[in-house]
Amino acid sequence: MGARLAVVGTVLVALTGLGTLSACSDDKPDQAAFVEAEKQAAEAGLPKGDEQTYLTALTAVDAKLTADKKAALDNGYNLCTDFTNGMTASETVIDAIDMFQVDAKKGQKIVAIAKTNLCKPSASKGS
Repeated sequence: MGARLAVVGTVLVALTGLGTLSACSDDKPDQAAFVEAEKQAAEAGLPKGDEQTYLTALTAVDAKLTADKKAALDNGYNLCTDFTNGMTASETVIDAIDMFQVDAKKGQKIVAIAKTNLCKPSASKGS
């Protein structure tokens, strides 16, 4: 667990540096980009818990992401676990960057795709 925290911390520092290069004047450009990626994934009408649609959407982002379909699914469900465990969207994006070895923009898209397609709503949501 300590090694993972070190990696997340390192990635966070790297992302912080990337954020300072942003041309956006918005206080939260990363959050806005995440919300936009999530909105696009949701607008595509993709059903939740649909592994095939998840894999298809990942392939559309970058075919390398699904070269190992089992790893892609495992990583996606790990992102769902991040949300279940209370991690913020930003923390989950950092995790996606680490697991999929991608840049921040692709990390945001991956999180939105996973959340839309794999992360099932809580069983207690409707009760």
